[in-house]
Amino acid sequence: MFWNIEVEDRLFEVRLLDGAGMRSCWDEVERMLRKAFESAQYNDEGYSIENPVHFTRAGVDGELGPGVKHVVAIENGALVGGFFCLPTRPNKGEKSCDVGWVFLAPDLPRAYRRGVLDAIMERGFQTVKDGGFERIVSNMGTMAGSRALTRYGFVHSPVPGRQNRWVKEL
Repeated sequence: MFWNIEVEDRLFEVRLLDGAGMRSCWDEVERMLRKAFESAQYNDEGYSIENPVHFTRAGVDGELGPGVKHVVAIENGALVGGFFCLPTRPNKGEKSCDVGWVFLAPDLPRAYRRGVLDAIMERGFQTVKDGGFERIVSNMGTMAGSRALTRYGFVHSPVPGRQNRWVKEL
């Protein structure tokens, strides 16, 4: 599936990919993840640039369960953003899910960042909701992510032993 979105004067394509689709562009996905997170300040002790790469790859390879999808934003054939590891098949009675990493290309001009991020998040939330989930319960990997994603309804909801816990009702 794909959707064309216009942000200011530029056209972006937002695509929903499965594992095979992500494997076909994995080299670019990994390169962009490394570029986007190379100077990040992580929220959890021990997190590094390897976390977004390895978790995303696990979702691509089916290690996070069946039906995991990924939203990517593309401009002129280049990857400019993504929302990865979106579960679409809950176990019986399961209403909450975890999701993967969100990023925008560091060189995407500021004037386009919010519109592209809005589109990525909207498609990602809809994908998870269409799969049958009612809420997302996840860690925020970076300080920047914590700040940015509160505007999409994520609420900091720590519990004992899990201080970096965020909840988004769908």
